[in-house]
Amino acid sequence: MVGVKIRDLRKKLGLTQEQLAGTELTKSYVSQVELGRIHPSHKALTTIAQRLGKPLGYFVENSDDLRTIDVLLKAVQALWNTGRLDDGMLGLQEAYILAARTGRDDTLAHIKATMGRLEMARGNLAPALTHLEESLTMINPEEYPIQAVEIANTLGMVAAQNGSFRKAVTSFQQSLEYARRLPRHAVDIRAESGQHYGDFCYRQREWSSALELYREALVDPDHLISDGRQAALYGRIASTAWQLGHHLDGLTAIDQALARLAQIAQSDERATIEGDLGRVLIDTGRHDEAHQLLTKSLEVFDRLHFSEGQAALLAALLQLGSKAPSHDWLLHYSDRVLREENVWPWLPIKVYALRLLARRAVGKGRLTNARDYLTQALTLETGDRREIECESYLVRAQLGERDAIQQLWVHVVDPVLTPTQPHPFTPRIPKISSPSLSLIGS
Repeated sequence: MVGVKIRDLRKKLGLTQEQLAGTELTKSYVSQVELGRIHPSHKALTTIAQRLGKPLGYFVENSDDLRTIDVLLKAVQALWNTGRLDDGMLGLQEAYILAARTGRDDTLAHIKATMGRLEMARGNLAPALTHLEESLTMINPEEYPIQAVEIANTLGMVAAQNGSFRKAVTSFQQSLEYARRLPRHAVDIRAESGQHYGDFCYRQREWSSALELYREALVDPDHLISDGRQAALYGRIASTAWQLGHHLDGLTAIDQALARLAQIAQSDERATIEGDLGRVLIDTGRHDEAHQLLTKSLEVFDRLHFSEGQAALLAALLQLGSKAPSHDWLLHYSDRVLREENVWPWLPIKVYALRLLARRAVGKGRLTNARDYLTQALTLETGDRREIECESYLVRAQLGERDAIQQLWVHVVDPVLTPTQPHPFTPRIPKISSPSLSLIGS
């Protein structure tokens, strides 16, 4: 009801009925409106809206706008899954215009945060940071704690990718702070917050810190954490323990993760966890088990046409193929990757495949093939090319090209080489939830 909205917002802003009335209205009039005994005129409602800092649409029936926003967000979800990110951003911009008309802070913040995630997927980190920072300022964490946790987590991820490590740490700590205020039944959200912070530490090779965060996230006196969350965390514990040389602990954690995985029904969540565990099994040398999990996960993402997940899983299968030369996995999955279009998210995976093929060719003494693979990789690489150029010059030197060593020296004396390995964990399908229609007109 309009009166309830006016009363709640007035109290939130710390205004009395007399202050809201001002000189244009009376305290009695405001009281009658808030109690629902009278409906304010258009002129009175405009005055109240201005005084409360909200658009007029915030106080009137906006079910049509919310339903349109719902349709737009579902369309954005489909576009994102199939890699049409530019079209997805257009849909979000249209949804944001409608949300601004409704004045719903939670909806506005949600769309802004989704814009940030989409810009992150497109590799546009600066605008992604801007969208996410704006989103976090739009909501009160006390009113929308779960949304605040999710936004702060994503902000941390983008800041880390952008090299803003202090901002990343601050954001992840902020997310944990919000998560710790959640009720007991929201333990999965709290655990996910710790998981994201742990993933950040993992990428920075801060293995001990990552392990501590993963283990803390599993603390659950009430036994409410879902099997899926437990499986994901045990998988990360296994990977981190293995990096620390605690191989027995790593193997135990893998068994715990696989036991939880068996309790999860077939879904995109299970496929994501299978991808995670497949990567861990690669590190431990359990190649056949890794291949089984990764291909099962890939089947799900193929069926959903989720490009980002397909690319991440194929990167893992390429890595597996390079470590298991007794199989033809590298050739098989390289062939699939190289047949994809030269668009997001395939370009970096294509470069990765070509570099692995070049190393395989060098191992077999096929230097001309290796040179051709690296030449093709250089035509596709849109970022730092120096690592690939160094590999190419080494191969060319072995082929007897006279200037190859000189060219290599130019790169070696002043390089700042950065790793180009794919992300250590499989990305989840972006869930773009819609505003609750049960709140329409409330």
